[in-house]
Amino acid sequence: MGESQVIDFFSGYLRDSFHSNSEADISYVIGNFSGIQDKIFSDFFASTDSHNVLIEFKEKKMEYKREKEKPLRENLCFTLNEKVSKLSRQCHFIGWDKGLKTTQIEFNSYIDLVCRLWDRNAHLIIPSDHDHEVFVNNFTRGNVGVDHASFLRYIEHLNTVAGGDANGKDVPFRSILYSRNDRGRLVGTKFENLGELNQLRNYRLRPSRPSARGPSGSSGPSF
Repeated sequence: MGESQVIDFFSGYLRDSFHSNSEADISYVIGNFSGIQDKIFSDFFASTDSHNVLIEFKEKKMEYKREKEKPLRENLCFTLNEKVSKLSRQCHFIGWDKGLKTTQIEFNSYIDLVCRLWDRNAHLIIPSDHDHEVFVNNFTRGNVGVDHASFLRYIEHLNTVAGGDANGKDVPFRSILYSRNDRGRLVGTKFENLGELNQLRNYRLRPSRPSARGPSGSSGPSF
């Protein structure tokens, strides 16, 4: 089926969940990365007003072993400490299609599965798979992912691993913020970095929505 089809299905499922289960005026970000953003961060970025995640996608589970071919991922695994591991475990995931007749995607913590390819065990926990329905439900409720400040720290760390020196809010990180205008129409606003994304959210002319409650930088996802 191809990795891109797995991403397309998950993007559609996530968008449908936002429209079906959230307030009409919620804003969200769904970014399919390529090129340098893919190499430094992941295939996919999703964000709500309160929580953020990165996801690397594969067509099949066994393809996660191909991550060993990526020097930046090796560098990440060798820079893990207790703080970075806790942060990564809550916001950086890897997912794949289970190969059934109907599309089912499983997710796992990126570092806990991938870093073992280099025999890294320090600061890792035993990896476990979770269904995409459970994953999305917990993400939209704020139980998976990290808040903006924590995500800035993780993006800064990934950028540092790649040889960059910008602060988290200034790291090149391009995507589109989706929201609805006063007529209920979907609007896509481009941003260049996470600092700009935060400004766009602060400038939105709508009543503030209570943030979804959930852990930030906890020891593991609350599935």
